[in-house]
Amino acid sequence: MFGTVLVPLDGSELAEAALPYAKAIAEKTGAVLHLVRVVPIDAPPDEAAEAREYLSRLVGRLSDRVQLSVRYGHPAAEIIDLAQELADPAIVMTTHGRGGVGRWLYGSVADRVVRGAGVPVLLIRSGLPRREPAAVHSIMVPLDGSPLAEAALPYAIELARRFDAELHLVRVAETPEVYALLGAHGQAAASGDVIAEIAQQMIDDASAYLGEVSERLRSEGIRVESHVLEGLAIEQLLAFERERQPDLVVMATHGRGGLSRVIFGSVAEHILREGNVPVMLIRPPEPEEKG
Repeated sequence: MFGTVLVPLDGSELAEAALPYAKAIAEKTGAVLHLVRVVPIDAPPDEAAEAREYLSRLVGRLSDRVQLSVRYGHPAAEIIDLAQELADPAIVMTTHGRGGVGRWLYGSVADRVVRGAGVPVLLIRSGLPRREPAAVHSIMVPLDGSPLAEAALPYAIELARRFDAELHLVRVAETPEVYALLGAHGQAAASGDVIAEIAQQMIDDASAYLGEVSERLRSEGIRVESHVLEGLAIEQLLAFERERQPDLVVMATHGRGGLSRVIFGSVAEHILREGNVPVMLIRPPEPEEKG
C-alpha cells in the first residue's frame, strides 16, 4: 500500500519538518523515500545544481533507500506529476514552507496537491509541538457511515499494523441537525420527547455502525476502540483530538456530502487548521458517471 514516500522540499526548515515522519513511514513499511525539489521553469543551470546538492546533503540524515528528483515548473503540478510516476506513492509534506505562516493551506501548494494528486497526503502543520514520529501509538479515524469516509480505513489499518498502533474510530451523531430538519418546510415544532427520541436513534445508529466496523477490524487482529460523540462534527472531533492527543489522524477529504465536501470548508480543513496532530488525507475515488 505504501511503495514510495514522496517528500516535497523547498530548502526551508519548515518544509524539512516533514522528513522525520516520512522516514518513519518508509522504514516501517519498507517504502522507498523520494525527495523532490521544484525549481522555476526558467531557472539557470546553477539553481538546479544547487537544488540537487541540497537534496544530496539531506540523504545522510535518512536511510539508504533514498531517491532524488529536481523538477522544473510549478511546484504543485510537478509534485502531482511525479507522484503519478511512482509506485504506490504517499506524499508527506508541511502545510507551508519558505513563505512561512503566510502560506497557509488556502491556495497553497499543499492544498493543490491534496486536490490533485489522488494519493494519500500526510500534512504536518508547521509550528506544531515536536513529536517523535516513530512513536505512533494511536490513530484517530473520523467516520460518518459513508463509503466515501471509509476510504481512509485501509490506510489507517496498514499504519496501525506497521506501527503496532491502536485505532480510534470516531463518529459524531449530529443531533443539532434534528432541530433544523423538524422545523423545515413550515412543519409544526415537534415535542421535546419526539426530538429526544430521534436524537437517541441517531446515537444508536452511530454506535451500531461503529460496533460493526470495530468487530470486523478486531477479527483481522487490529486493536480498536470506538467512540460515539454527540453534537456538531467539527467541534466534537476537535475536542476529541485535543483531549485524547492521538499521534495521527487519518481521514477522507469528504464523506456523506460527497464531492461538495472537499477540503475547503470541510471537517478535514478545520482539523488541519485547528488541530494539534499530523493529518493524513485520503481522497476517495471519484464515483463513476452513469451512462
